[in-house]
Amino acid sequence: MVGMVLRLGLPVLILLVGTAWFAWSSYRRATLAERSVIELTGETKALVQEVRALEKAVAAAEQGLRTLSSHPSVPRDVAVTADLTLADIRRLTERKELDT
Repeated sequence: MVGMVLRLGLPVLILLVGTAWFAWSSYRRATLAERSVIELTGETKALVQEVRALEKAVAAAEQGLRTLSSHPSVPRDVAVTADLTLADIRRLTERKELDT
């Protein structure tokens, strides 16, 4: 009788322990994945804010160069250089890969 209980109880006990271990390890992996996603989301938001700040700085620089190149007291070669720089800025900003 004791042998029969041991024979039936041991596999059930092993199954329960295995199931509990699998559930605990799955929970730990899910918790780690959730923390990683939260961290990456924070980093992504920070990068998007930095890109927006850089876009504003580029727009301000572009406006300054436009004003400089159109001012009558600026020599022609400086105005041409400013226009080339504007074209470079536009080309660089149009190739941006981050969509907001």
